[in-house]
Amino acid sequence: MCFAVYCCCAPWQNCSAQQYIYDYTTPVVQSGNEIKFPFAGGLNTPQFSEVDLNQDGQRDLFIFDRSGNKVLTLINEGTSGEINYRYWYDYQLLFPTMENWAVMLDYNCDGLEDILTSYDIGIKTYTAAYDGSALSYTEDIPKMQYTEATFLFDLGVGYIDVPGFADVNFDGDLDILTFNIVGGIVDYFENREIEDGLDCGTWALEHVNSCWGNFYESGITYSVDLDTECKGIASSRDGVHAGSTFMIFDEDADEDMDIVLGDLAFNNLNRLINGGDKFFAHITEQDTMYPSYDVPYNLPIFPSPFLIDVNNDNKKDMLVSPNNANISENFKNVWYYENVSDDATYVFDFQNDSLFVSDMIDVGEGAYPVFFDYNYDGLDDIVIGNVGYYNAGDYEGKLALYENSGTADAPEFSLVTRDFAGMSGFPFNYLIPTFADLDNDGDEDMLIGEDEGFVHYFKNIAPESGPAEFSLFAGNFQGLDAGANSAPQLIDVNEDGLVDLIMGEQNGNLNYYENTGTIGDPIFTLQNDLWGNVDVRKAGSLTGHSVPELVKNTSGDFTLFVGCEDGTIFQYDPTDDFSGAFTNITSAFNGIDEGSFASARFKDITSDGLNEMVTGNLRGGITLYRDETAVQIPGEETFPIAVFPNPANDIITFQSPLLNQMRSYTIFDITGRFVLSASMNVTDHISIAVNNLDEGIYIIQFKSDHQDDATIKFIKQ
Repeated sequence: MCFAVYCCCAPWQNCSAQQYIYDYTTPVVQSGNEIKFPFAGGLNTPQFSEVDLNQDGQRDLFIFDRSGNKVLTLINEGTSGEINYRYWYDYQLLFPTMENWAVMLDYNCDGLEDILTSYDIGIKTYTAAYDGSALSYTEDIPKMQYTEATFLFDLGVGYIDVPGFADVNFDGDLDILTFNIVGGIVDYFENREIEDGLDCGTWALEHVNSCWGNFYESGITYSVDLDTECKGIASSRDGVHAGSTFMIFDEDADEDMDIVLGDLAFNNLNRLINGGDKFFAHITEQDTMYPSYDVPYNLPIFPSPFLIDVNNDNKKDMLVSPNNANISENFKNVWYYENVSDDATYVFDFQNDSLFVSDMIDVGEGAYPVFFDYNYDGLDDIVIGNVGYYNAGDYEGKLALYENSGTADAPEFSLVTRDFAGMSGFPFNYLIPTFADLDNDGDEDMLIGEDEGFVHYFKNIAPESGPAEFSLFAGNFQGLDAGANSAPQLIDVNEDGLVDLIMGEQNGNLNYYENTGTIGDPIFTLQNDLWGNVDVRKAGSLTGHSVPELVKNTSGDFTLFVGCEDGTIFQYDPTDDFSGAFTNITSAFNGIDEGSFASARFKDITSDGLNEMVTGNLRGGITLYRDETAVQIPGEETFPIAVFPNPANDIITFQSPLLNQMRSYTIFDITGRFVLSASMNVTDHISIAVNNLDEGIYIIQFKSDHQDDATIKFIKQ
């Protein structure tokens, strides 16, 4: 059974399923520097909010990426004027399923940031609670409503928009600004909570203005139309509102709200100055290349700005990222502007264009990693295919190479090139590589799957000493075409000494091609285009984008894993002779959800006899996991234990009524190495000093006189 955020089933617990844990320890170097959170999974269209995740009084970062509706969490460890964050995988497991956009704000005055998010072209909310060991979120408002002329209506928000939440009239509660769904005017929903003497968090919204600021956004030009006669504008203008984002702030500190807009059709930000007051907004000035006094934001396409105190100086900075999940800049895509004002106004100074992204492995759009020893040193490197890097409205497919520069039991990866094998010279994208010795010359060759469904054979022409060097030997190899978005895996399925081919595809099924040729001259012959009856499509979806990985488990039997469009990993148990329908063990292996377009590869890169797992996703990043059985700790958790704070800096406390049965505890690090042990007095709680421990994941095992043990994880930060 699992308790709190960091407790999860482990091999020493009574859990039957194989379990993998996020790898916090393997280092990765890019451009000569070790990056901070290499396996966080990349960013494409991130949205940023501040939240105190570990309840230490410091504001952490909640990131919601529209690409795959994925949450990432960064713990703030910076001091005043410093940017210093640490990625914690486990915190993102706290959050409910959300879509399109998500904003965190404390709207019920309890000191905890709640969630406002998209739902059915509207807004739904979740309230936060803290039990002393972990945050939790409970649905509060299933769909936000407002009153107008005493009638009640659902509050509509375009699914591609990001609405604005702020105290617009400076009365102490949160109001809402959002574009009208049928036109380029801004609706103002005033929260009457304070005026009506209601409890904080009531959300008594009234539609008081259907053209806030007296302007119109046509979506045709960079600028908005000022001094617009708003009456009847929604019905008199043609077209439907395309999409916009808001940043609401009092830029000039005159006690009325100004705004910064991003628009679906353009690359720029438009800052609108409120020349009215906090009661009657009237936009009188605009900066269509904001901030024109510094470095104007200019990045394809549809920007979304966010106010975040990134560097802990108690001044809100500006982060800007794309909001279009379909096609936009996907690499240098988080622009950071520091607020350098010396008073209550805002003055933004551009710092860099890839904040946080540069500290991750990120290959643009989509990531399809595979292990491959490219330099013949006995250490598995990582090659990552992608959909492509954004380039002038299109994608440029490439392979990235990360060399394993560590040791046999302690891998360390370094970026060698983002264009391995010169793939940018070919008109391919959606690249999925697989490697095997196809010509029987002692080195591994490469097959590449791509978006049109073909596979291309690249022969390894390197000398015996390596490193690998590839040359296109046969485009559209043997006429193989399983359908769009081919995802090949080369492996000897029937164990006859010849490498066979499994092919995933857009439709979500698998194709099996048996090698009916020879060891040096393969001929791949289609045997089954619905191999194992595998189908990884989500219910109601026409596509599944299957990515196969057939691998032997520790018992020597084959297990089939299949990544899918929905972001999870299917696990199948094949039949002994690979005929008929395979047994579907789970559609969400290990509880992993990479957001969308997941793939998984397995290899023992630590020489412990257990496979590590690397996954890819739509956001262009990868995640490395370790098999928990690598941590050999005996015992079994038999009752719930509250843990707080978790992560801990100095003191960590464990509490349970049944702890008074325990007589001692032992702490191990995540590799199973003994750290410390001590006896316990009869008590229902114990506090342990951890200030001398290194940062990382630890396991504490409590032991009694009656063989009733309990084992639980905690994190030292």
